[in-house]
Amino acid sequence: MSDDREKLRTFIALPLPINWTEALTEAMDGLRREIHGGVRWVNPSGIHLTLKFLGATEAGMAPRIVSELAVALEGTKGPALSLSRLGTFPAGRNPRVIWAGIDGSTDGLDELFRRVEDTATGLGWPGERRPFRPHLTLGRVREQATAAQRRVIGETIANTSLPVAPVWRVDTVRLYRSELTPQGAIYSSLGEVKI
Repeated sequence: MSDDREKLRTFIALPLPINWTEALTEAMDGLRREIHGGVRWVNPSGIHLTLKFLGATEAGMAPRIVSELAVALEGTKGPALSLSRLGTFPAGRNPRVIWAGIDGSTDGLDELFRRVEDTATGLGWPGERRPFRPHLTLGRVREQATAAQRRVIGETIANTSLPVAPVWRVDTVRLYRSELTPQGAIYSSLGEVKI
């Protein structure tokens, strides 16, 4: 049994539909064939669209967070989203993150982000200073990647298209726990809100 004061690493995100996970798996398999080394790929089953990273959270707060999200999201219509393109942060010669972009009803997604952000700040978390850039992280470039590997990564991303996936109507906002392990992060649900 866990102590309510136990600190969990948490975030609020949108879980992907299975057909998007399959399309991203296909894209990542293709990228792996072209990019030899230098990237730590994420597990496709763990890809999600993050709305708010909370960080250290008392375990006993999880039910309250979910309850407050339910109130804030009442009457919200989930946006219809589509996959757009591959890219890196930052763009150019020194990429650190490989991502898949989101298109579609981005105004609806921005509204969902604002409601989640307002809920989190109302519960005491600091507001996000950076602009919301919806994306799906596929991999992280290793610090020790050579200049040649980074060049191949940038060129490959620029010349690769994402597979087509059906439009996704967002219907769930989830509070996740993230446990960091040597094999990568393990995500588990602490509760969700249907919209």
